Amino acid sequence: MDLGVILDRFSKLIDPNNSSFINLVNIATLSDGDEFLEQKSSITMSVVNIQEDKTMKNQPVFQRNIIDNNFNRFAHPTKYLVVSILFASYNIDPLKYLDGLGKLQTVIDFFQQNNLFFYKISAPNKNEVLTSAQYSLKTENEKDKYSKFTVLSVDLSLEQTNQMWSYLGSKYMPSVLYEMRVLPVQQDTVQVVKSIEEIKIKLWENDKKDAAGLLESSQNLKFGKDENGKIIEKFE
Repeated sequence: MDLGVILDRFSKLIDPNNSSFINLVNIATLSDGDEFLEQKSSITMSVVNIQEDKTMKNQPVFQRNIIDNNFNRFAHPTKYLVVSILFASYNIDPLKYLDGLGKLQTVIDFFQQNNLFFYKISAPNKNEVLTSAQYSLKTENEKDKYSKFTVLSVDLSLEQTNQMWSYLGSKYMPSVLYEMRVLPVQQDTVQVVKSIEEIKIKLWENDKKDAAGLLESSQNLKFGKDENGKIIEKFE
């Protein structure tokens, strides 16, 4: 997971025909003297918080590899992040205030229609972030290469809004806050573990020739599929 790449591709989804619709910038660094945004959009997109999703705290260290049906064993469980992103209408020129509000409305409208997204991190020119509608056009094999995240709106009270802008060190701007959930973080693969396909079971049967009356036999329990594709167990 590359957060910077995801945010860059993600910001371009809102208005794909206008590459300068949103400026990715740390809003805490803006001040009334900044002028580098005047020739671009009045909408800024900033990461204002990153935290771990506690509801997904205890994750297994094994993860199925969909390509060869084996398992990857990781040194540590995968962490899942919740990234808070703030869209703000920023304009030095007071005459562009309504223009900024109109663009902020475009952001709100977009997320009202789209809250599920899919991404693929591969070669630099092939990184993708797709809406669910774009994802649905992919083939089943292509879909397996994507991970997903959701975007949910966050409603803040006046007190919470005041606290947020205070720690950002800025004056209030018309804005909307969203949470990107959940982005997995997993780096090093320790080893590849093959899936279990056969189990050997030892059974004890009655043996009339043995004084103890016990006879050890072995059977192999294998996993297969019936005509409907359902996984079944069978002894050999």
